[in-house]
Amino acid sequence: MSAQNYIQNHLGRDFGIEDIADYLGISSSYFCLLFKNHFGETFVEYLTKQRMEMAKCLLRSSERSIAQIGTSIGYQERRYFTKVFQKYTGMTPSDFRQKESNVS
Repeated sequence: MSAQNYIQNHLGRDFGIEDIADYLGISSSYFCLLFKNHFGETFVEYLTKQRMEMAKCLLRSSERSIAQIGTSIGYQERRYFTKVFQKYTGMTPSDFRQKESNVS
């Protein structure tokens, strides 16, 4: 649960496995093992899912630019954020925002 809280509180920052392992006082490899056993997915898969769900929420509920949303969830490069978002959702952030605004 501490790892989950850390992730939620640091979504907008650039952090990795080592940072959380240090925070918890355990080795990186042990953290990875515990994380996979508890959540059923790797740290990177979980982190990406959390960031993409936050991005979807922000795209639906705010007028912030796509670059600003990407930065706020830890992606400094808009192109990389768009690539990850498209892989996760099957559409670009712009297309997602437009589709969601048509639904409302």
